[in-house]
Amino acid sequence: MTVVDRRRMLRGAMALSSLGLPGLWVGCASPVPSEFTLSERQILAALSERFPANRRVLEIFDVRLASPKLKLLPAEDRLMLGFDLGIQERLLASRAFKGHLMFSSGLRFEAGDATIRLARVRRENIALDGLPSLLASSVNRWGGLLAEELLDGAVVHTIDRAAIDRAARLGVRPGALKVTDGGVTMTLEPIRGAGA
Repeated sequence: MTVVDRRRMLRGAMALSSLGLPGLWVGCASPVPSEFTLSERQILAALSERFPANRRVLEIFDVRLASPKLKLLPAEDRLMLGFDLGIQERLLASRAFKGHLMFSSGLRFEAGDATIRLARVRRENIALDGLPSLLASSVNRWGGLLAEELLDGAVVHTIDRAAIDRAARLGVRPGALKVTDGGVTMTLEPIRGAGA
């Protein structure tokens, strides 16, 4: 490896490390990193900033989601998100119920603001202690809507725009996202037409 190649590799690693992800993987055979990984801990920390969250649903229920939990689902290329769920029914006896709510989600990169966001959010399970069957059918109906409203498009990480510009000068840009056992990996793909 020449001195010029070593300098180019160092510049590439420094530029891409400023993407804000300490789990950056630098390929030994390549002068420019080919991917980086956002850890499970980093994703959960970003989501935790949004909770507890409170919503009124159908003017009947006050809903509180708190204490997010995260599980990686590499085989499905998705994340599983769990929350403590509290519901206060307001109309009849003003009863309160506690339980758990689980969603799953994919991920997408939004180039416009350089964010990694939750996508294709869907409700997986709602369990509430002591909820009457009459109310249970209503809760199940709006559970999916609540998932979409609170989580679809939620920001998991923001990449520094200057770092993306520096990466582009090195001939790479953010590419595909993949859920792995170690976190969420983003491929840094070559920009078509970039010089060698």
